[in-house]
Amino acid sequence: MKTVRLIAGAALLLSGAMTGTYGEAVESDIDGATPGKWTMDFDAAKKVAAEKDLPILLDFSGTDWCSWCKIMEENVFSKPEWAAYAKDNLMMVLIDFPTDKSLVPEKYTQRNAALKEAFDIRGFPTFIVLESDGQTELGRLRSGRNKTPESFQDEMATLFRFRAAEMEKYCKTLSPEKQAAFRKLAGDLTAKKDELEAGKKAVIEANENVETLTEEVAGLKEDMLMFRVGNLSDAEQKKFKELKSQLETATTEIKNWLDTKPERNDETVAKYNAMQAEISELEKQLSKF
Repeated sequence: MKTVRLIAGAALLLSGAMTGTYGEAVESDIDGATPGKWTMDFDAAKKVAAEKDLPILLDFSGTDWCSWCKIMEENVFSKPEWAAYAKDNLMMVLIDFPTDKSLVPEKYTQRNAALKEAFDIRGFPTFIVLESDGQTELGRLRSGRNKTPESFQDEMATLFRFRAAEMEKYCKTLSPEKQAAFRKLAGDLTAKKDELEAGKKAVIEANENVETLTEEVAGLKEDMLMFRVGNLSDAEQKKFKELKSQLETATTEIKNWLDTKPERNDETVAKYNAMQAEISELEKQLSKF
């Protein structure tokens, strides 16, 4: 199955708000994977990559709204020079987050969200190059208005320099004495990269543990507070509930107001300060319980 990935330079239909003509289309497979062709099927791409020892290019994109994604599509990925290069050198996977949800099959929606979190994607487009194992990250590349198929290939070649296959290919051009020295460097690099990945994993696990403990501590504090309140008089309990309800309302109001992104001026600053003062006073009164 195939879907269409749109290139830049054309107005897109977004929820009926904009109309225009579409640019030239680049086909993207929904299922299965072929070297040098975009696919949404990450699992299939990993399988072919492992079989053919090819690196994988992940493109985290918003194909129907992201201007920089469209610039890269128009200037790099839609060019015949890129197609000629990619078919012999790459597996390419599109991880798309379009406004038009029909562009991505439902079976990939949750998976894409999970990959976005796993790779800590902060913006679009983000290009991640993986080793043929589909896990080891070789590096990340950026978009750019002046990028071309040739310049993007050069950037990828820099990352490929540290692939096991490329290092071994280079090693065979050296004398036996230099081969031993280079292989030692390659081995040290691999060991340190493994240590780095283990360290990253440990940090993630530690952060998750901290979040869990923070929630548990907050929960216990709330339990202790409610225990204290439960031993107050009926009148005091009623007062506590009133203050807590007022605080929740005030907190929701300031959040909703800030979400509207009000213009910063004397009036809005005064309003913000007044809302914060109200919250502070309510918190002060609640702290007495």
